[in-house]
Amino acid sequence: MDASHRLAETLKAFHLDHPQATFSEPREHLLWLAENLLSSAHDVHSLRDWGDLYEDVWTNLAEIAATMPLSVDQHEHVMRAKQVMAAAQARLQGDSVPLVKIIRDLEGDHGQMGESIPASLSVLASPPMTFETLSGLYLADRGQDQKDSTLKETKLCHKTLSTQLGDLDLRKHSRADLVAMRDRLHATRAASTVNKLIVKLSAVFAWAVENGHLVKTYDKKLKLTKGLESTRKAFSQAQVAKVMDYASNLPATSWKRWLLSLGVITGGRLNEISQLTTSDIQTLESGVVAIHINEAGEGKSIKNKRSERLVPLTDGAYGFDLAAFLRYVESCKLSGSERLAQIGYKTAGDWANRQAIPEALGESFGPGLVFHSLPHSLASLMQARGVPTTYAQALMGHASGTITFDTYGAGVPVDALAKMLAALLTSKP
Repeated sequence: MDASHRLAETLKAFHLDHPQATFSEPREHLLWLAENLLSSAHDVHSLRDWGDLYEDVWTNLAEIAATMPLSVDQHEHVMRAKQVMAAAQARLQGDSVPLVKIIRDLEGDHGQMGESIPASLSVLASPPMTFETLSGLYLADRGQDQKDSTLKETKLCHKTLSTQLGDLDLRKHSRADLVAMRDRLHATRAASTVNKLIVKLSAVFAWAVENGHLVKTYDKKLKLTKGLESTRKAFSQAQVAKVMDYASNLPATSWKRWLLSLGVITGGRLNEISQLTTSDIQTLESGVVAIHINEAGEGKSIKNKRSERLVPLTDGAYGFDLAAFLRYVESCKLSGSERLAQIGYKTAGDWANRQAIPEALGESFGPGLVFHSLPHSLASLMQARGVPTTYAQALMGHASGTITFDTYGAGVPVDALAKMLAALLTSKP
């Protein structure tokens, strides 16, 4: 995360992004934060990590005070926020006195708190724990762990969720509140989009429970189960053969031929294949030729860390000509081009989905048959042939854990994958 994003998240987390707010509003939030920092439970093995986090937040606040155009009230709030974070670090070392003193001082500033009202009742006067507040705290902690593209998507999802949940105090939310939110979202969005938002909600909720911000949440089994049928369909094996025949009739010097061919025999995503470079085509000691799907290089990206993988190329699969492909790679090297693609990702997608696949399939073409159907087709074939799930995960770049073949057909040696693909793609059932 760059400095501007880091400071923006800190501003939001401490309610410093609203210059028009009255002085009492950020003060009440700071009181709530101090109380939570005092009462939160920590595993002894995580104390160092929490200390590093608190120090990072303190440093961000100091940078804000030094560089941002703040009002007098905001500067005072930053000063107090720094004191809270320093006191939180002291608490991790077993000294709770600084945090207790800050809470007492803030209660006194608040007006009628202090000794006249028991400290245990002060939480009743805390500001509501809205999703917007939780989002700010979550992103201040976890935002730096996300790639820029993922962080941007997360923020957009959080904005939608904040709008839907409004001023609801999530410490008092019910299952009915979340079901109502889900139904409102579904009224204008596809089920898959709603479920993506729920995944983001659940991530924040799980973090909030782990860190003592919430006690209980009601988001389990909240996802929609109806209306999730994918608009993308798998090709039949006869259709896959037609796509490969179409590709094989294109010039061997054309990237379009290899874009389709690699999609057929590797199950790679369109962007993964489109960003391949000459160095990504590797010949292993065993003689297996594989493509290395990774994000090392300018402009390259993959879905997640588990998406990086080596995928063997199977000579003869549906008529794939490995020697001709390697000659194409060599020609790219000789021309001085690192990229294999001769056209951009979006252009390639438009060509494949609007021209190549419809022309290849002819009368058997139908809605939902697109380039992304190729991974579905390979996964379906693996499922039908009883390929172990771990092999499917390794080939398709899935995260670890148990998956099904509903969407796509860890540790599997590339040579073992090569043998599996050779048996799968070059022999008849």
